[in-house]
Amino acid sequence: MERLLAQSACSPVPVRGTFTWLLAVALCGCAGCGDGASSEAGEDAGGETEASLPVAGDRAKSPFAADIRDSADIRIVENPRPADDSRLPWRIGSEPSVSIGEYEGDDPYILHQANDAVMLPDRRIVVANMGTNEIRLYDAQGVHQITWGGTGGGPAEFQGLTGIALWPGDSVFAWEVGRSSSGRADLWGGSVFDLAGNLGRSFQIESDDGQGLQPRVVLASGEILGRRTTGGAEDGYWRMEAAYSLVAREGAAELSFGTHPGLEGFRGVYSGVMLHIARMAYSRGLHETAWEGMLVITTDDRYELRAYRMSDGALARIVRREHSSRAPTRAEVVDAMLNAFIEAEQPEEVIEMFRPAYDEVPIVEDFPAFRALLADALGHLWVREYTPPDIERPAPLWTVFDPGGQVLGFVETPADFEVFEIGADYLLGRATDEIGIERIQAWELERVGG
Repeated sequence: MERLLAQSACSPVPVRGTFTWLLAVALCGCAGCGDGASSEAGEDAGGETEASLPVAGDRAKSPFAADIRDSADIRIVENPRPADDSRLPWRIGSEPSVSIGEYEGDDPYILHQANDAVMLPDRRIVVANMGTNEIRLYDAQGVHQITWGGTGGGPAEFQGLTGIALWPGDSVFAWEVGRSSSGRADLWGGSVFDLAGNLGRSFQIESDDGQGLQPRVVLASGEILGRRTTGGAEDGYWRMEAAYSLVAREGAAELSFGTHPGLEGFRGVYSGVMLHIARMAYSRGLHETAWEGMLVITTDDRYELRAYRMSDGALARIVRREHSSRAPTRAEVVDAMLNAFIEAEQPEEVIEMFRPAYDEVPIVEDFPAFRALLADALGHLWVREYTPPDIERPAPLWTVFDPGGQVLGFVETPADFEVFEIGADYLLGRATDEIGIERIQAWELERVGG
């Protein structure tokens, strides 16, 4: 079972009579939606050779026939679901080729909230260690080279480092969240550094009308797909709305990519105290990635990936895959909420105060159709399967689509490993062990059969 996480302060925070409980369920974790994943047929992930993690099957190319048609200049690709026990003939190494992070040792190797990392063309690795607001650079073997940033208000320091990406000119772009005078976390700032840690420039990431935009995709051109989220102040059930804009680094006019439904939440009053659930158990949400000259912006309400042209923001492609789902049961919702309170070490009186909410919080219509979305360096689209609480998977399972949107098959990635980036021949991400030690790792990827 994967632990439910609380956003922001990682625990309920009572503020002026309001008890804010942020359940990070659909995207960050929930009972049964963990990083463990295998086929739904329960195939053992440990049954192949000692040389590699078993992600292979007996076919190099997918035999799946997709239904492809055009409608009003939109390419629609309908795909069947691969068989549960099938796998693409691609292999992931039996152990990481690079591993950064230790239980104890020198500071550069102690990671805390290392929530992002990128690989440079020469295989050096840049890590955003958000727990210390530092950016750390390691060589291709994982040996530390330089650290910059740190917590503070100076021009090259951060108050809330959130992410990093490669930037034009052999540079690194880093962004952080700030707060407006109203206390809302809706100000976003970006900084560009060279690989020696020297600050080039800093700027606010905002729309033409001055609204802060959260970076969701940073393009190699220096353009940023930003998101502004609104809603969540109503009593009862609500769903956030997210407006997307593509902004150029030199101040060109932004390009709108529309408004999309976001996370689902709930607010109610219990024993005279307001309970604000910013992410309901098994909430659906949004995913974004750059793919083949397009931007994918899509909800996980259903297995449908919607890609928009970067040139004008128009919908260009819809990729669907056969998928069946169901709604969570009340018992599953109750278990998820109770576990969230217990794992956040809330006192028994708080758990009991809000116990009536367990039976009153609305149930989402369906489990999310998928869990994560990434595009690799060769134009393949990887979509991670969502794991409902009645399914057990020992390793994450992904559906891989070719650059045209046709399904190729399933691939499993290492257990307890969150993938940040997929190159032509590697996976880069973060592994977390049973005692919470974080490691940034690179794993070799061999695309057997093409």
